[in-house]
Amino acid sequence: MGTRWKGRMPTERTRGEQTYRLDSPRCDQDWHAYHGIRRKVFHLPRPDEPISPDCHALLLFLEDKPIGAIQVDDLRNAAAALRLVAIDPAWQGGGHGRVMLERAEQFVRDLGCCKAVVYATPEAAGFYQTVGYDEEDWDEVCMGGIVQMLKNLE
Repeated sequence: MGTRWKGRMPTERTRGEQTYRLDSPRCDQDWHAYHGIRRKVFHLPRPDEPISPDCHALLLFLEDKPIGAIQVDDLRNAAAALRLVAIDPAWQGGGHGRVMLERAEQFVRDLGCCKAVVYATPEAAGFYQTVGYDEEDWDEVCMGGIVQMLKNLE
């Protein structure tokens, strides 16, 4: 299992007093939801739970319902990568992705990192630009067709 995040995100009431929480999967049901969301969005087979202490699996809960999944990897160079950012298709388009990114960026700050980086598809690059990410080549071995983006969190 991945490293459990010890610094709890304060809950925040937004959009009609709905409560969001970004947290590590705690039980088999959470892990099932985490992998299910990723499978729906990315059509990935269920991988093993992250085993590196630098890899953090996180679920976005709306009230107590898991609606998003993200993996945060501490790159150990003052940056953390936000990977496989996914909102359950039934919940897409409601601003939940922005909430998850805000929470994930705070998680990155809590890790002691001052930059967040993403590998974005060309279709998603515009969304990341609207939330403050700039196109920047930060990975020299990145495959073609992917837009590398970076956001300074300081």
